[in-house]
Amino acid sequence: MVAVLRATRKLLERYADDPAKVTGTWESRVVAVVLRHGSRADAEALLPLFVDDPGAREGLLPVLARHGDRTLAARLLEAGTESGRLIEGVPAELLHTVGYLGYEPAERMLWEHVEGTYEEDPCDEVSYGEVSYGEAMSACLGLLHLPCQGLRTGIAAALERHRGSPFFPEFLPALATKTGDPAWLGKLLEWGAGGASTDCNGGLILGIALHGGAARAEFTRLLWDPRWEAHGGGTGADRWAYAGTRVLGLGLPELYAALRARLRMRPGSPEAARHALAVFTALLRLRVARPWLGVRLAAEPQDTCEALYDLLFEWSSPDEDDSLTGLALRALTADDPLLASLYDVARRLDTEARHELDPV
Repeated sequence: MVAVLRATRKLLERYADDPAKVTGTWESRVVAVVLRHGSRADAEALLPLFVDDPGAREGLLPVLARHGDRTLAARLLEAGTESGRLIEGVPAELLHTVGYLGYEPAERMLWEHVEGTYEEDPCDEVSYGEVSYGEAMSACLGLLHLPCQGLRTGIAAALERHRGSPFFPEFLPALATKTGDPAWLGKLLEWGAGGASTDCNGGLILGIALHGGAARAEFTRLLWDPRWEAHGGGTGADRWAYAGTRVLGLGLPELYAALRARLRMRPGSPEAARHALAVFTALLRLRVARPWLGVRLAAEPQDTCEALYDLLFEWSSPDEDDSLTGLALRALTADDPLLASLYDVARRLDTEARHELDPV
């Protein structure tokens, strides 16, 4: 029998002995360790803890998703839903989790959580109809991992209903490949570059990437296109742009080469240069943070933080700063806050690189 991690034991003990000391920061730190190094045993140990108080322990769901299985998904669904709806207080992320675990009996229920009555801006964190934004998002992300054979017609019809609208169920476009119609790649690109609000384009960005190799060139172009605002942290576009790079295997070394080329091609366009640097910085920050994305096709990056730091921030000669920061210093004004953000992410990357060298 596989033993649980020490981090899992600490989590169980603190919740049992002094739950008031379980801060969000502490829990997320411990969960990150269990996500990276845990096993089915850790998921089994933490499941009762989640079921005991789902609303207060949403942070455990990524562990249950990463290390659980279909049997665990069935137990989650039984504990967290009633008559096909989430029980009050149960986090919407449970829908994503059961889908991620491949629990096909949940497929129809997840689809029923995708569409509500959308008025004005459905990307706001409010309830509309019987479905909240969080429920719709989590249901879509869960459906990504299920066959959806019986939902093809319904998904296609829903996409057509909303296509071209500025506001819509934000993650519905992520399901476009479930229709089996490759024409949706072009439709999503047109929708995102034209009618869609940048407050509501995370699912479009992810949906384009999920078309795979056929989308690689177009996805790369949209990253650098200011109309997509792929660096937007407030809207979440940066997170899904990062997820898209992972789905397509677009590593930071390849994107850095593209960034340098763009800066050489457009030396007289400070707005374009700043936008390109902002996109790359956002993607790099997420690479360092390694957030849980909950998309199986988003493979773990293969490059190490040490290799990335050497590529991005070391000088190739002592005579000129040709690093990423050197490029930024030449492209931006001295008081541009993007410079401070870049220096911060460089420090974080250096810290992660040092951790990689720690003895096991």
